[in-house]
Formats: sequence, C-alpha cells, structure tokens
Amino acid sequence: MKQFKLNAVVAALALSQFSIIVNAQEQTPPREPEVKVSEELVVYGEIGYRNRSQELAPTLEYSQEYFQRFEPLTAGDALKRVPSVTFLSDVLESDGARMRGLSPAYTKVLINGEEVPGAGADRSFFVDRIPAELIERVEIIRSSSANRSADAIAGTLNIVLRDGYSLDGGYIRAGGLRYDDGEIKESLAGVYGTEFAGGRLLVGANLQGRYNPKQKSSRRYGDSPENNPNYATDDFDNREDQSDIRDGDDTSLNASFEKVFDNGGKFDISAMWVDTDRTEDERSFEYDNPTATSGSVVEGGNLLSDNANVSFIDQTNYNINSGYELPLLGGTSKFKLGYASFEESVYEQEVELDTSELQWCLKKQKKPLISMIKNGHYNGSTAY
Repeated sequence: MKQFKLNAVVAALALSQFSIIVNAQEQTPPREPEVKVSEELVVYGEIGYRNRSQELAPTLEYSQEYFQRFEPLTAGDALKRVPSVTFLSDVLESDGARMRGLSPAYTKVLINGEEVPGAGADRSFFVDRIPAELIERVEIIRSSSANRSADAIAGTLNIVLRDGYSLDGGYIRAGGLRYDDGEIKESLAGVYGTEFAGGRLLVGANLQGRYNPKQKSSRRYGDSPENNPNYATDDFDNREDQSDIRDGDDTSLNASFEKVFDNGGKFDISAMWVDTDRTEDERSFEYDNPTATSGSVVEGGNLLSDNANVSFIDQTNYNINSGYELPLLGGTSKFKLGYASFEESVYEQEVELDTSELQWCLKKQKKPLISMIKNGHYNGSTAY
C-alpha cells in the first residue's frame, strides 16, 4: 500500500510538471517594438543660443554671432529672433517691442545702458530705427529691481552698440531689395575702427531704404451662410479694396571714443543720430459690386466712396553720453553725463469722395469736379 501511494504521488508530480511545460510553450513572449534609429544626431557641448552674464539680476546675452545667421537689417529684425520678445506694430514692422505679453510701455529699452526717448504717450522707443550693423550684443533683464523705473515691469532690453575695441579696421556693405511691384530700395553701411589720440575710435554710417506695401480686399454681407445659403448674392452690401504703402529712408550716424589712462582711469564718449523720412499712403475704394475692378464717378456707376490718406513723417533721434571711471578710495567711481532728444513732425491729409455728393453736383453744377476741388471734397486722384 505504501508503495502504491508513493507511485501515485510521483505520477501526480510528473503530470503537474508536464502541464507547466505545455503552458510555457503555448505562451509566446511578445515581440519587442522595432527601434527607430535617427539618421543624424547632433550633440552640442554647450548652449549656443545665449549666454548668461555675471550680473546680480538674471540677464541673458545674445551676441552678434547669434544674429548673423538671420541677416537682420535693423535692431527690430534682430529682436524678432529673441525668445519672449514680440511686437505690436503692423505687418513687416518692428517698432514697439514688448515682453511677457504686456504693453510696450512696460518694457524698458536702453541704448548702452542709458534711457532714450521715444514717440507716443508711453514714450516707447522704436527699435526698428537702429541698423543691425551697430549692434554688438543684446541683453535681456527679465526681472525688475529697485534701480529701474516702474516702466520696466515686463523686463529691460539693453542694446549694446559697438565700441572702438570691437573692430580694428573697417568694412563697407552695399545691397538692395527689390519688391514685386518693381520698387528697389538701397541698403548701404560702413563701419571703421582705429587708434586715435591714444585711445580707440569707431565711426559708422548707415542708409536703409524701407518699403512696406500691403493690399487688402474686403467683402461685406448683411447676413451669414447659417441663416441664408444664398447670402453671397442676396445679402451683399459692398466691397472695399485697400492699399497701404509705407515708403521711407532711415539715415544713421554713430561714433564712440574710449581711452584708458596710466592711473587706471577710463574715459568714454559716444553719440548716435538717427533720422527717419517716411511717407504713408493709404487708399480705399468702396464698390457696390463684388467683382467690379474700376468705378465710375458718373451717375449709376459702381464706385461708392474713395478715401485717400497721406502722412508725411519726419523723426530725428540723437543722444550723447560720456563718462569717466577711476579708482578712488579703495573702490571705483564713475561720473556720467548724457543728453538725449527726440523730435517728430507729422503732416497728415485725408480726402474722401462720396458719390452721393458727386451725383448732386452733376445735377446742379456745370463743372462739378472743379467745384469739388475748390471746396476740398476731391483731390483729383480718383480713378475713373
């Protein structure tokens, strides 16, 4: 009896082992997913897009090497490539810089660490007027501090211009921009640095032509496709064709001189002058037809209104800064003196032609156009 029980136990163990082996053979292990190998892997040993300075406030520096790859024309074009910096200006314009989504009034713009005046009620500076050839680096101070005014809540942009020690020799750059409508704008620049009076002198000049043409067409309807599937024909109100051409030239001059004395003192003086001559020509035509290409000023034509708005803008911005730094009483003392000025002259003229007035003149006057010109209702530039 004992022998039979022992044999039964051995047989049961053998059956259990066989079942385990069968189950192990039936469960096939899942296949590992194929590893996708990249064709090219580039590893940089250091951060290449910005540097951190040793200042107490968190400051990021973007050198000229960072901007050269984008070939900017102005400081505004360069700042477009800087993270967290945006603009509220029109298309292809880079005027009022802003940070953290706040108004340009809360972003302080400095030139060589000094404040500069600007246009507008918020005194925001138009960085688009500074040529890119003058920039040595851009510093971004992302936090406010007690030594900055309340208009630097969003941050501070410090545009550091080239000095006499940054260039030995010079270069001349000449180029041009051609637009689709055949307009050609020049781009000329020259910078030269040399030794002068025991120090370093740098002078530069720049002439940048600016041209920004825009075309816009709008069709207005009294209803929407949700309410009327035939809204395009049943509810058509008018069509407006607009053109906005901004044509101008920016001329700038800059100079800087630095000298180090034997007693450890350092003297520096710098000046910058920027002049902007700009014309903004806006034209608007309204038609009562969705496809008409030219209106008629006679009764029964398609032209509803013609609006012409021309602005002539002349801006002059200049600043002069000087300083002397010397070791004094176991430390370093610095004396600074500066002056900045911003002048702007704007002449704007707007003339609007309404065909309802013109139809009245056609009925009452023998020479309606001459009468309208004398009364200031028509400037003689409407297309027939």
